[in-house]
Amino acid sequence: MLRKNRNTRVSLLIAAVVLLSVMAALPACGDEGVLAEADTTSEATDSVPAETDSGEQPTGWQSNFEPGLEERDGIRILRLKGTPYEMGRQHAELMREEMLVGVELLENSELGLLAILAEGMGFLAEAKEQSYEAILEECRGMAEVLGDDGWTFDRCLSLAYGEVVLEFLGSGSFGCSQFAVAGDATLDGELIHGRNLDWDEIDFLLSYPTIIVRHPEGRIPFAVVGFPGCIAPYTGMNAAGISVASNEANSDTDIEREGRSHIQMQYEILASATSFAEAREFLETEEHMTAESIMLADGDRREAAAFEMTANHMGIRDLGEDGVTLLTNHYVAENMIEHHVVLPDDASSKTRYLRLEQLVLPGGDDSLYGSFDIEAAIRVLRDSYNPLTDEEVPFDTFDGAGTIANNGCIHSVVFVPGERKFYVAAGAPHVPSRKFVGFSMAELLDPSAPGPTPRYFPARQ
Repeated sequence: MLRKNRNTRVSLLIAAVVLLSVMAALPACGDEGVLAEADTTSEATDSVPAETDSGEQPTGWQSNFEPGLEERDGIRILRLKGTPYEMGRQHAELMREEMLVGVELLENSELGLLAILAEGMGFLAEAKEQSYEAILEECRGMAEVLGDDGWTFDRCLSLAYGEVVLEFLGSGSFGCSQFAVAGDATLDGELIHGRNLDWDEIDFLLSYPTIIVRHPEGRIPFAVVGFPGCIAPYTGMNAAGISVASNEANSDTDIEREGRSHIQMQYEILASATSFAEAREFLETEEHMTAESIMLADGDRREAAAFEMTANHMGIRDLGEDGVTLLTNHYVAENMIEHHVVLPDDASSKTRYLRLEQLVLPGGDDSLYGSFDIEAAIRVLRDSYNPLTDEEVPFDTFDGAGTIANNGCIHSVVFVPGERKFYVAAGAPHVPSRKFVGFSMAELLDPSAPGPTPRYFPARQ
């Protein structure tokens, strides 16, 4: 079932990408605990690497888990390990019933037209040529398990390339908000990265949030805050302390069909980057196609920046002297403003950016600057005030209010990447008001390891 809140969106197309991605309404889970284990397992040599006798860091990354599925406070944890192909098989095996429900829905509704549209307009052929090998291989693995039942390679790849298709078909308005703070902005200097992900109110997306833990063979383990079927990530953090998340943007002057998907780029960053410098170099040297903004943070070095990108231009806004950078859905970097679609002054992206400035930058009456910790970051993500209308929106309003918390939030996340921890609010609306559930890379990569689990932050009353 779909409920739509914004008449400005091309709702059918967006719903098609999301519905295909999550593979439809999912059956309810049982009690907290392990739900399933995949039949296929493999060793992925190599959490943070241990030091050698000489004090040098080895190149391998260690994990100690078997592929499987469990649930914690309504959030699923899906663990995958091995080659991308093997992880695709594990994903399909562990989520088999959910994916079959999705296939049935797609084959009996208009939503299945997206893959046909992508193929007819040449996007599918381009996706096969321009997707990263890891994405292609995960789709091959999924199709090997469920291709005969309708979850084909072409269908899988259409989803992992979906943000490119939507860019050219007209994907409407967006409502994601992000910020990063460090140094004098925080209580202890630790870097904190907050984000709200915006989409339409789709019941099964809200009801079945999933942490997908991947340990690709020979690469860095990472965790994605997503949903069943998510290959190309929108929000994630790796074992090297790099967090990354995307905000959609619009350009009518600088998009192309030759290059790489930005969402797929985030997979590559999470699987390969050990520092901000490495991730920045990757973004600066890859071939871009569409309009997108990415917030990238390095917890160990306390570096972060907002990257505003089109096919041929990029603006980078780092933490600066204040130790703050902000991001919504329009371009702010001076060299990028002309490449974004012109927005009215009362556009949601602009009101949310203004409110982030009031809450995060120093000097304002509502500023939390200098006191940022996890709880302060959650206060920002839960903020329901519209600075243009001077209206405090009822916090249970899901969408359409032009505020940080009331703009179609599907998941709300606070990363503390230097500690390899993150906190997630997800589930039924109002999402940012729900309990923030803590996770650490240490426990995700080794469930048997002793040590404290990140604590919870209670729901807003």
